[in-house]
Amino acid sequence: MIKNKKCFDTEYSTQWRDEVDYLKSVGIRYTFVKRNADGISIYKYKKSSELFRQLAIFYDQNIE
Repeated sequence: MIKNKKCFDTEYSTQWRDEVDYLKSVGIRYTFVKRNADGISIYKYKKSSELFRQLAIFYDQNIE
């Protein structure tokens, strides 16, 4: 039996279409899309340093 097993999401996820479009424009594609119970699309990405670099740029430009 495994004690203290920590569960975490191995993918980065977003519902914000502007973020999805930006990531696509810089060559980062989602790995899959799922819909939640309310029918909202959730885009999942493989976590990588490049993904987080691009997200930092996106948020620097889009969040006041």
